[in-house]
Amino acid sequence: MVGSASAAGSLPPPRFIGTDVDQDELLQAMSAARSRSFKPVGHTSVVLRMRTLERVTVAMKVRSRNVPHGYQHEIAAYRISRLLGLDNVPPAIYRRVGWKEIRQRFHEDKLDRRPQVRNAVLWDEDGSAPGAAIHWVKGMRSVGNENASKWSGWLRDEVIPEGKAALARDLSNMAVFDLLIGNWDRFSGGNLPSDATRRRAVLRDNDRAFSTPLLERRYDKLVEALTRTERFSKSVVERLSAIDEAALQAELARDPSHASDPLLSDTQIADVFDRRATILTHIAALVEERGESAVLVFP
Repeated sequence: MVGSASAAGSLPPPRFIGTDVDQDELLQAMSAARSRSFKPVGHTSVVLRMRTLERVTVAMKVRSRNVPHGYQHEIAAYRISRLLGLDNVPPAIYRRVGWKEIRQRFHEDKLDRRPQVRNAVLWDEDGSAPGAAIHWVKGMRSVGNENASKWSGWLRDEVIPEGKAALARDLSNMAVFDLLIGNWDRFSGGNLPSDATRRRAVLRDNDRAFSTPLLERRYDKLVEALTRTERFSKSVVERLSAIDEAALQAELARDPSHASDPLLSDTQIADVFDRRATILTHIAALVEERGESAVLVFP
């Protein structure tokens, strides 16, 4: 299951589900497109649906008093998803926005929310704030994926229903991804929608990941979700095995903000690798007991 350290970042990322654009082209468009309107859609975080003049739509997650590093965690989670070869974590990139820009282009149906947004954001002295420009996934549907009883057997020994293999793989990858990044908030409601086809899971809203320290009860829940999972993606496991600190740092550095304001601290990075060891130990034990073909069943 172990590959070379460089292998994790050597392949280009797949196109995000439902798109026909290279992810790097998508990131460039999201970071540079001129804004046309802002509509608040977030609840615990400040998230604005930003429509642009270039016909790109972005979920703009701005640095807030409630979750001051959440926007960085969104970007870091996306960067790690690229190392794993995932195609269902919405692309995210650093972008700054100004209050004057937001105020002038605030959605006319939500003007009553304007003071709330202004007060919730942590603004810099120049009236701007950093954030994550996140790909707006069209056609997302809440189909009850948060109810694990519907699908948990697919990740163990039950027959996977026809047409559900890709979804089962996504849910298996989710158990790996969430423990790796320490995302304890996946099942709080609305954070596990499907795409428009209802055949894939979208792993969005990763701003609560990378907590330092991660509370024991939250860590235990993530480990429990992993240990309930007994079928895994061979390619994801191979890529996970191949990641080293140099590969992770190189991927994080692809975001334009990382050089001046690192997305993750040294402690957070060390925690990622500690959690990776837990994941790989669990998978290795299953492979030793049952054989690789019985465990690494997804491509």
